[in-house]
Amino acid sequence: MIKTSYKSHPIKGFTHSIGTKQVSEMLSGIEIYDDLSISFDKEKGHRMGVSVPGWNGRTMKGQSRELLGFWRVISGTYSKPLDKWTINLKAVEIENNKRIKKFLIEIGIPLLRNWFESEKPETWYNGHRNFLIGLNENLTEYCTWETHNDRTVNKKTELISTLKKLNESS
Repeated sequence: MIKTSYKSHPIKGFTHSIGTKQVSEMLSGIEIYDDLSISFDKEKGHRMGVSVPGWNGRTMKGQSRELLGFWRVISGTYSKPLDKWTINLKAVEIENNKRIKKFLIEIGIPLLRNWFESEKPETWYNGHRNFLIGLNENLTEYCTWETHNDRTVNKKTELISTLKKLNESS
């Protein structure tokens, strides 16, 4: 099982959509599995696109303002100075829990798994790497945003093609 490094109880009206056991099962077999830890935040994720992930008050070079409509749900991080791989799961509103859980299982965690498993040149491991996955308020679109220190490496937004399925489960 993936080590839990931090778990706080969500604030009133929020919950965690998925737990350590299910995340562990979905990531089982990846090369870095034994190096991973997971943390659970008590509040909703921050708006994406401007701030450097993991740094308060520090802005990105070439801000990604088109991502401002998205809120972080889950992210993966690699820190060279700490030589540490981390998953961070944000709390979600209770009324959206079932839909977000379905998103995480069908889309979010598989995307995170692909990022963890992707081939990386030796220079990739310098600095801080982040792979953030966010949802818009209506849960109709998601985005992925990969950063290296204070620069965007890759970003993508996509309609949730399983929207009908997500709505059927709520």
